[in-house]
Amino acid sequence: MEKCALQGVEFKKGETGSLCFAVREISEDLKIEIRSRLSEICNGAAKASRNTTLYSYQRTLSAFFQKFDTKSSDTQKGMIGELLTHVLLLHYESDFRSASTFFNLEEDSIKKGFDLVLHHDTTGQIWFVEVKAGDCGGKTSIQKLGDLLSLAKNGLKTALNSKRFTLWQNAVHGATVVIQDRSLKEQIENLLEGYNEKALEGESTSTDYNAALVAVSYLGNQEFATPEEFDRRHNAQKEMNEFHDLISIAFQKDTFQSVVEFLRGEIKDV
Repeated sequence: MEKCALQGVEFKKGETGSLCFAVREISEDLKIEIRSRLSEICNGAAKASRNTTLYSYQRTLSAFFQKFDTKSSDTQKGMIGELLTHVLLLHYESDFRSASTFFNLEEDSIKKGFDLVLHHDTTGQIWFVEVKAGDCGGKTSIQKLGDLLSLAKNGLKTALNSKRFTLWQNAVHGATVVIQDRSLKEQIENLLEGYNEKALEGESTSTDYNAALVAVSYLGNQEFATPEEFDRRHNAQKEMNEFHDLISIAFQKDTFQSVVEFLRGEIKDV
């Protein structure tokens, strides 16, 4: 199911699983969407729905910048890329729901493990997401998007082939605190714990899992890549058959600073 378009955001979906977003401006539509989703993204839907100020928009903004401002520029670009993924992917592809939080549950940082874990309401399948972001520099946007897709693929393959217990347990823990519906929570926990068991037994391989590779290109003065160009990059990755199924997602924005400036401007002096 697709929702209505947001002003300032161009979106096109390819026939074989490519999704191309061009964020032309931080429009009022996009601002409203970020405001409405930020607490849920960072803290999880279960906490965001509680009648407490602990997970309010203002407290979440403050917590976000406590983590964001201590990070390197490269990590900050990745954080904004992941935030855009949460906001825009789940708006336009609303059959997906997040089964993970943006914030680390225990440390004063962003979470460790898979960048996102998604549940598809129609199919019941789990999708694992890897986000890579960076400036174009001297490259065209499509060249940068291609490079980032390859980095995301390699990173996710390594994770999915890993025996690392904490990686999979973080995914289980995320679903536990995020999902509100008890039946769905148990369903997702059982799936993830089954994957965890396979990993510990050395039987986990990337071809068993659905993957969503996200490439976030900050253009500077470069031109936006076309959806058709990105679709060709996606098909090249898909033909390698390194995952059970594959979605490739492109986000293009002039700079990440414009998103940061909007968020920082939302903080009220209290």
